[in-house]
Amino acid sequence: MFNCNDVFEDLYEHKKFRILWLKNNDIIYVIELENDDLPIAIQYDELQKKIDNGDVRAIEDTWSIQAFQEELISNKDKQFRDNIWQYIRDLVENEPDVYDRSQRSQLMEKVIAKYNITKMTLYKQLKKYWKGGKTKNAFLPNYKNCGAKGTKRCSVNSKIGRPSKYGSGSARNVDDEIKIIFEKAIKKYYHNRNEYPLSTVYELMLKDNFTTPIEQTDGNIKYELFDESEIPTLRQFRYWYSKTYSTEEKLSSRKGQKQYDLNHRAILGKSDTGIQGPGAQYQIDATVGDIYLVSQFNRANIIGRPVIYFVIDTFSRMIAGMYVGLEGPSWTGAMMALANAASDKVAYCAEYGIEISEEEWPCKHIPNTILADRGEMESKSVETLINTLNIRVDNAPAYRADMKGIVEQLFHTVNTKTTMLLPGHVKPDMSKRGGKDYRLDAKLDIRQFTKVMIHCVLNHNKDHYLEGYDRKERMIADDVKPIPLELWNWGIANCSGLLRTVPEDTIKLCLMPTDKARVTEKGIKYKNLYYISERTITEGWFEKARAKGSYKVDISYDPRDMSNIYVRNIDDLFFDKCYLSDWEEKWKNKSFDEVIYQQANEKYLISQARQKELQSRVDLNAEIDKIVSEAENQAKQTILPQSKQARVSSIRENRAVERATLRDKEKFVLGKEETENNQLKPEAERKIHPMTALIKKMAEEENDE
Repeated sequence: MFNCNDVFEDLYEHKKFRILWLKNNDIIYVIELENDDLPIAIQYDELQKKIDNGDVRAIEDTWSIQAFQEELISNKDKQFRDNIWQYIRDLVENEPDVYDRSQRSQLMEKVIAKYNITKMTLYKQLKKYWKGGKTKNAFLPNYKNCGAKGTKRCSVNSKIGRPSKYGSGSARNVDDEIKIIFEKAIKKYYHNRNEYPLSTVYELMLKDNFTTPIEQTDGNIKYELFDESEIPTLRQFRYWYSKTYSTEEKLSSRKGQKQYDLNHRAILGKSDTGIQGPGAQYQIDATVGDIYLVSQFNRANIIGRPVIYFVIDTFSRMIAGMYVGLEGPSWTGAMMALANAASDKVAYCAEYGIEISEEEWPCKHIPNTILADRGEMESKSVETLINTLNIRVDNAPAYRADMKGIVEQLFHTVNTKTTMLLPGHVKPDMSKRGGKDYRLDAKLDIRQFTKVMIHCVLNHNKDHYLEGYDRKERMIADDVKPIPLELWNWGIANCSGLLRTVPEDTIKLCLMPTDKARVTEKGIKYKNLYYISERTITEGWFEKARAKGSYKVDISYDPRDMSNIYVRNIDDLFFDKCYLSDWEEKWKNKSFDEVIYQQANEKYLISQARQKELQSRVDLNAEIDKIVSEAENQAKQTILPQSKQARVSSIRENRAVERATLRDKEKFVLGKEETENNQLKPEAERKIHPMTALIKKMAEEENDE
């Protein structure tokens, strides 16, 4: 089976080409990637025959536009991209007509007349779009190998930048000290509701930081400006602000987030044009499972109810992706569900000990449209998904769950027909007098519950009969039963192909959450876990952190498994895979939720133990005070020598006598005689050690002298 965006190599003709469109398993439109030709049509059977003969093979897609985080794209590049997309969209959305030469000419004439552009420009951008994986970001300028990106421009002896046209040109360079002053002024005077113009903020900044207060004879204060060479210009201030803050940050900080969302935020997506086949639209939603789970670390701990995400293909009702976690409905959960929808299900099921074939769960694609509710899919994170993968996101209006009736009904089925059979499921009678607390019945951990959900999904896809499904006339003629898997396979074979495959790294880059981690002498620290890699060890990251202090790095991570994190290098789009240190082995294969929960639980245990330890220390100090008090009372009753010198000078002899006495008492004597009171016989009746007698005699003679 072929998919849009698949890349192949013709070993006989030495060509590499991309599939752009499949028409009813009959005609395939492709474009060569290493020449300037336009798309051509080939026969489905002809391509399949070449593959079977070994003349054509599938290869890795290295021509697709790289995934970019939306916040890392400059406003200028976004504008450049969007201007091209404005007129290209009218062409590329007319599939498959745009691939036919005669119909393409008519479509291009309309676009040329409407936007006043040349045919050569239009052809150039069309080819760039098709070769770049049919994504909007294919039009972004390629600055990766240009200039000296990321290099700090700094001059000690001269002014950098364009010289002043009319002034002396001796303004101060904007160094780190000046940038800190700029930042403080923006936060104090500009990013608020006062709506001062930037020129006024500049003047206020000069007054606060670049003037000398001089008291006048009348008692007033005059502020005298520094020399021109010590003051940054308004132009420098404006330039720094435009480079530092995005349009969204500027507007939301001055207008407020609500006003920005209402009047200034980009309007993403468009209305639905109908469901043409598998992948035309996916529905995604989340619910809280009606069951309580226990911890994997300590099964005596109840961790609450899980959050369940499902991604369903609207055309076939096939469950294309799922996610079970502990974090409330959020972008993280939606991200995991969407990533699962585009991943290989054979490998996913194998992680939970379930063996399936690819035909049992063939969903590993991205859709044309995602229908969600007004929640996590309205976050900033979704903008990268839209622009990089060219997926349209439609959000249902508030309080209109009926617009996502397919996925909503699935949640109802899961909670009423599956979780009610499991220990720890929610029961309505707990609040009644004498009712049993069903939470105490919890037995399953999150991994076991996920395994149950996978079996439910497989059952739904392979055997669930959709009683209310409205079959098309062709489905009835082909005797297609309204079962999700049969509908999916029929749609792939008979409907226009809207499913697309995307490299796994691109999917993860677009969906994985990002964060900051800290490089320390013990490893890369994130959430109190420590990671290392061959690269970080070879380049001496940790020695540097120990010598010069820790520093932060950008990372991506997979919340399902915290065994690895990925250190990001934005300029090279490079990711270094880091793994847990050997002494962090207990966290291997644990999810982000489980790590956070266990760390919180350990902190709770420490706080409980600290109180007990504190009480023990109080008791210890009281016992010590008692012993000291007893010693002090005995000291008061002891008759001391008249001379302090006499008391101090005999320390060595006293120590020798005491040591000899202790040795006599502590020595091991097997079968020694004891008194009736279990005490040693009096000293007069025991044999005195010769050394002890000699020392005593010497001491007595010394005292007599």
